[in-house]
Amino acid sequence: MAPMSRFLLRATLAAALALVLLTPASSTARSHTAVVPDGSYGVATASGEYIYFTVRNRRVRKLEFQTEITCQASDSPTSEQRFFAAGAQAPQGRVIPANGQLTLRWWENGNGRYGHSSVELRFGARDVANIAVIVPEDTTGAAPGDSLESCSGVSSLRFRRGYEVTPPPTSP
Repeated sequence: MAPMSRFLLRATLAAALALVLLTPASSTARSHTAVVPDGSYGVATASGEYIYFTVRNRRVRKLEFQTEITCQASDSPTSEQRFFAAGAQAPQGRVIPANGQLTLRWWENGNGRYGHSSVELRFGARDVANIAVIVPEDTTGAAPGDSLESCSGVSSLRFRRGYEVTPPPTSP
């Protein structure tokens, strides 16, 4: 090997070694931990949909929501829009993972309908709540030929920190 090519090889290896040693570890293995400050979070829309919850020590509590669902009766060709409100049976105190995405699933009776609720809370540049509700046909106690109703709905709401629920009006 010629002296010049040995010099170039050594210089290239030294530069590569210096690059490896001087490159911070954070640039090769970035941490994606979402910052979730304590406080109240929520949003209410003009259409009547809302979500509200509190965060303390990265734990979600007091989750309540109302979303629009589409209900279809088995004996009707048309569907109807209704609301499904939930939160009383929501899982409490679940920890928000480091990636900032928490998914909660549970069954609850909302507005007279027993349905499966799924709420995904995403914390990051845009805080978003994705809500899905499925209310299957309730066949318990139904006679043959009875009209049965099933409902479903999805919603995506951008929530914000510092949201406060307005207290209900006081009665005279």
